[in-house]
Amino acid sequence: MKAAIINDFTRGPEYGDFPNPKVEDGEVEVHILAAAVSQLARARANGTHYSAASTLPIVPGVDAVGETADGEHVYFNSSNNVYGTLAEKAVVNRRALFPIDNTADPAVVAATANPAMSSFMAIKERLGEDKIRGKRVLVLGATGASGQLAIPISISFGATEVIGVGRNPEKLAKLSQFGVTSTIKLTDNDDQLKADLAKIGDVDVVLDYLWGDIAATMITDMIAQRQDPQHTLTWVQIGSMAGQSSPLKGSLFRSIDFHLIGSGFGSFTAANLADDMPALLKMITDGKIAVPLTTFPLSQVAEKWNDYGDNRLVFLP
Repeated sequence: MKAAIINDFTRGPEYGDFPNPKVEDGEVEVHILAAAVSQLARARANGTHYSAASTLPIVPGVDAVGETADGEHVYFNSSNNVYGTLAEKAVVNRRALFPIDNTADPAVVAATANPAMSSFMAIKERLGEDKIRGKRVLVLGATGASGQLAIPISISFGATEVIGVGRNPEKLAKLSQFGVTSTIKLTDNDDQLKADLAKIGDVDVVLDYLWGDIAATMITDMIAQRQDPQHTLTWVQIGSMAGQSSPLKGSLFRSIDFHLIGSGFGSFTAANLADDMPALLKMITDGKIAVPLTTFPLSQVAEKWNDYGDNRLVFLP
């Protein structure tokens, strides 16, 4: 089969021939229609992710939309470190296939499902729907694909207000299309950040895609201006785009009713994901959520792999 192939972790993928995957008991061969390039896919492809394969060559890609032999369209995640989804074919456990409407655009589903999963699972399984319904939510890192989708997903779970926070003013200006109530531009001027945070008042939930030093600054400034220390602030740590560590003072956890929780694979189960994916996929196929995307033929994977435009990169075998 034709596939994107990683022969060296220090280089991007090459387009070429790769052995067909073998179908084992309980598995189904799927013809891939569209596969997006996520941060996880890139990290596995360059060998930096803890789940990356230790030997090469491999096919990168972690999820895709495909078609089964009987013509059913499905979304799936691949846990196979050798046979990823940026190929013509994949072999998937039957229980890992999620049927989708055949009229839905495979590229839109492939581009949207992975970044949408982070906030959807964070709210559904870690935070709890009752903790966001009727609440005010702040999305830290709202200009990325996952952060953008966290806005309409929070609203769908009943949030009454969503504030988007990020550095890029042009991207912040575009968040109105996702339903954001207001925005805050991150700057290196802490006094300005404090003033901007004071304007929005006490939020209930933070969905954090950044972490690092900025999370520590935000938490410190938000707690210092909290009107009621018994008004619960729940901080959901989802991503670490600004750094893996954050210098938090222990006193912050004692000064108000502050809850810090994490969300990601391991904090919820595979069974939780299987239960929740149909509802998430229906939001996508119903046109309620989507990310901007750009498609290319898989044959152009070598040239387009490092295309870091604003749109989600999707390859079509």
